[in-house]
Amino acid sequence: MRFLLWIVVVTALFAAGFDWVRDYDQALKLAKEKNRPIMVMISQKDCPTCEYMEDVAFEDDDLIDFVEHNFIPLKLDLKEAKKLGFKAYGTPTFYFLRSDGSKITRALVGGATAKVFLQKLHEIKGMYGR
Repeated sequence: MRFLLWIVVVTALFAAGFDWVRDYDQALKLAKEKNRPIMVMISQKDCPTCEYMEDVAFEDDDLIDFVEHNFIPLKLDLKEAKKLGFKAYGTPTFYFLRSDGSKITRALVGGATAKVFLQKLHEIKGMYGR
């Protein structure tokens, strides 16, 4: 039993994935401090595409590394996002923002493989300084 518990703990410690920020104002603050754009993911409960992105695409090591070093990942529930003035055209909807909250590009809607999403992130990162 102890061995099983040890495996669960070790797995949790080394689990991949983003260190999501859950507060919009905190994300803006971090974006200013780190000079990084914000990647906003708007999701909702029981969204199969959101689950795919989290459980499959966002478990890719290259994607995780790129996001963690180049973006502030912010996850918002659909209701919270609407309160903040974001429009969701489906879930997930992704917005990419400057540290002042202005949009870098139009929203992206839906899921993608890790490879395709990473390519898009490289493009958006290139637009950040413009």
